[in-house]
Order: sequence, then C-alpha cells, then structure tokens
Amino acid sequence: MKYLSLFLILFLLCLNCELTGPSGPTIYNIEYEVTGFPPNKVNITYENESGGTSQYSNVSIPWSYSFVREKGEFVYISAQNQGESGSITVTIYKNNNIFKSSTSSGLYVIATASGTL
Repeated sequence: MKYLSLFLILFLLCLNCELTGPSGPTIYNIEYEVTGFPPNKVNITYENESGGTSQYSNVSIPWSYSFVREKGEFVYISAQNQGESGSITVTIYKNNNIFKSSTSSGLYVIATASGTL
C-alpha cells in the first residue's frame, strides 16, 4: 500500500508539471517577402495558408504575402530571378522575426527558404 501511495503521488506531480508547463504559441503570423537588386521580375512559388502550393510568374519586387499557420506546419518560398543579373532574397518572418532567409545572385538563380514552425 505504501508503494501504491508513493506511485500515485509521483504520478499526480508529473501530471501537474505537464499541464502547467510552458507551451508557447501554437499559431504564428507568417510573412513571405521577396526583394532584390535591381528590382527585376521574378517567378514565385510558396506553400500557402491551406498547405497547398501557389505559383506566380513575372512578379514585380518587392513582394510580400501574409497569413497564419499553426505550430508544426511547414512553410516554404522560392523565387527565381528573371533578370540577366542582380540578386534576389527570400525571407520568412514568424511573428515579425526572421525565421528563414536566403539570397542568390546571377542570371535565373533561385533563392529558397523553408522550415517547420
């Protein structure tokens, strides 16, 4: 009986720790941003708010898109430079902080950023 009581007390303590521990945010404000120099046209592919893929061609930059995603979900953006020179940068912001970013330079280069929230 003594061991059963001890086990029950330890179980309840562990359960309490799990319920009251820090969980952090479970929903994030996401912003995709594409910039470059000189401001050429780009082709953009990204994972949208429903988890599908969206694609746009010959987009003027700078460009941005905002939406909401949940913890554990995947985010992705890539942009391809359509100019003969220059650089392109893609950035993913999570709650207004840089989460992932990538820069590429040259003719028809692709910059890609992705991650799991």
